[in-house]
Amino acid sequence: MRRGDRDGIVSEAATLLAEIQSDVERLNVRAQSVPQMPDALRQGIAALADKIDALCDLSRR
Repeated sequence: MRRGDRDGIVSEAATLLAEIQSDVERLNVRAQSVPQMPDALRQGIAALADKIDALCDLSRR
């Protein structure tokens, strides 16, 4: 548990965010490898993955 996180909410949020990051990365890899995937959808998934990565980075500070 993180310092100052007496009720575990911050730790739980960090765990959930890490799981979401992993899920969206797997989705992004799949989307990039499917040739018939529409470009707009492929780009949207990649943008979402980038934003979640940035949010994870911010949460670690």
